[in-house]
Amino acid sequence: MKIITWNVNGIRSRIFNDKISSKLNKEDIVPTSDSPIDLILKEHSPDLICLQETRCGITKSEKIKINGYNSFFNESKLDGARSCDRYSGTAIFYKENLNVLNIETYIPGYQNEEGRIIIMYLEEFTIINVYAPNSGTNYDSKINFINCMLSFLDKLEGKVIFCGDMNIAVSTHFDQTLVEPSPGIYPHEINFYKQLLDINFKDAISADDNIIYTWWDLRQKKENGMSVCRNRNKGWRLDYFFIKNINQAFSVCLKHIGENNLGIPLASDHAPVLLTLPEIFP
Repeated sequence: MKIITWNVNGIRSRIFNDKISSKLNKEDIVPTSDSPIDLILKEHSPDLICLQETRCGITKSEKIKINGYNSFFNESKLDGARSCDRYSGTAIFYKENLNVLNIETYIPGYQNEEGRIIIMYLEEFTIINVYAPNSGTNYDSKINFINCMLSFLDKLEGKVIFCGDMNIAVSTHFDQTLVEPSPGIYPHEINFYKQLLDINFKDAISADDNIIYTWWDLRQKKENGMSVCRNRNKGWRLDYFFIKNINQAFSVCLKHIGENNLGIPLASDHAPVLLTLPEIFP
């Protein structure tokens, strides 16, 4: 079994095709040949695709389709710059043959007004897809998110997969001990990673993943059509798979997705991460 997590930085812009959001027509949006989603499907045929920062309301999501998959979207309920088609949001595309028992979009105690959480209960396991708040603009919300999520995850039984853009960086291209704490590397954020391990979650990153990082700053100068940071792999690790009661699973970063097709990097400043689960479906 294979699962993708990816912060797409807007699902309606250069993820399914080469068009920015304002250039899309009103017809259904499906993966065009060699688009980022098409490459993921061809290379891995994932059973689930967990997306973050979709910036897509539920109404518009009805036109976004992948053949052989169902989908579920969660949207921001706020207005203005934080409205559903402009901010946050999560989605899961899942193969039609999967037995989904229930889907929820909240955890106790956390005011999830920005569509940041999808919990999908399947027959074989539970998967939690999240777009965690950024401490730079949502400092108090991030602390609340961490506390409520830890409490929720600790109570889950059976096989559990916790994935998404955590907006914490346990790995960076620079030495964190030489810089002042800042969003993504605040002590309470790095401690969240350690606390997950304390409640029996395991970081699924493969020892063979030499890329490690999953986000690169696009604001830096360009080099061969991409930012210097992405070209030289000077990034941050923000996107994760954590697993509980699952053996032999491993994740790797798919940095090449979006780098050499349709003039995209760039669809997104994040790269997809792939989790392979040989234990659940041998």
